[in-house]
Amino acid sequence: MTIVNRSAAVVLEKVRKQYGVVMAVEEVSVTIEAGTLVTLLGPSGCGKTTTLRMVAGLEMPTAGRILIGDKDVTLLPPNERDVSMVFQSYALFPHMTVLENVSYGLADASLSKARKLEKAREGLRLVGLDGYDERLPSELSGGQQQRVACARALVLEPQVLLFDEPLSNLDAKLRRRMREEIRELQQKLELTSIYVTHDQEEALAVSDKIVVMNQGRIAQEGTPADLYERPADSFVADFIGAANLIPCEILRREDALAIVRFGDTELRVRAPRISGSAGYLVVRSAAVALADAGAARGLTATVRKATYLGGHWEYTLDTPFGSLFLAQPVGRRFEQGATVALQLDPQHLSVVART
Repeated sequence: MTIVNRSAAVVLEKVRKQYGVVMAVEEVSVTIEAGTLVTLLGPSGCGKTTTLRMVAGLEMPTAGRILIGDKDVTLLPPNERDVSMVFQSYALFPHMTVLENVSYGLADASLSKARKLEKAREGLRLVGLDGYDERLPSELSGGQQQRVACARALVLEPQVLLFDEPLSNLDAKLRRRMREEIRELQQKLELTSIYVTHDQEEALAVSDKIVVMNQGRIAQEGTPADLYERPADSFVADFIGAANLIPCEILRREDALAIVRFGDTELRVRAPRISGSAGYLVVRSAAVALADAGAARGLTATVRKATYLGGHWEYTLDTPFGSLFLAQPVGRRFEQGATVALQLDPQHLSVVART
């Protein structure tokens, strides 16, 4: 027996959620194509988890519609939505074995006991836990418990699989491995998945599309590359990829480019979404190389702090146009207090509106 793929698209049409005078989600409209993984990304309190819970049926929208496939599920209870959810806490029953936990959701299914156990074992095989049937959750690592939670969701053969911060309880190394396994499983089974996280790196690693939320609204949606390379505004630029934002003046436009000036320096950079004369130059570590003072005219900085992190150095720099935070390769070290030159690569720079 194999897990059947019944993936369906999810559409949110002007969905809103209000608690008294507090607007938690304000007219969110987004389409999640069948078989894709879309991440809702944003800081705490931005509305991403509330949006996920409305798709799951754990919260009812104040206004708007939610469709799964061609079915309007806006007012349906969770058990009538054909979705499964993997929670942050895993929510495993400590007194049940791994196999019993996975088969628990099939209790109401019109299957024989033998077929339920067969499906549960198939779910465990999918997540790499074949042979763990009789173990208790307390005998598993955090990553193994997360796999059990995924298997329990998968055996229900949902149209949509929901993830609510599924890796936040794991250490950094295990989190990296588990996100790869979740992505590989999602692509293998072509599952429609909605994934909530506040971790930008995690979102970039697992997503077909990212929906960045801020204060209950969608700030921008697009592929990971779109958001990283072409942020819509200063919030998205700052939240995705830890950008430095330098105030600049837009002198003139040239199609999707702009000539900008900051301090005494002028550069031609990408500016696909900007109008007006005031903006922020988006400067990420990939756009800057540090060199000895004098290697680049007019662009110098002083090293305020240098931190060694094994694979790279992190520098906090004082410049005439503000503080910069950069990660740089370990091949060259610059001491605290040193004067350095900044070599900027315009191809990796962009400009956004001030918001």
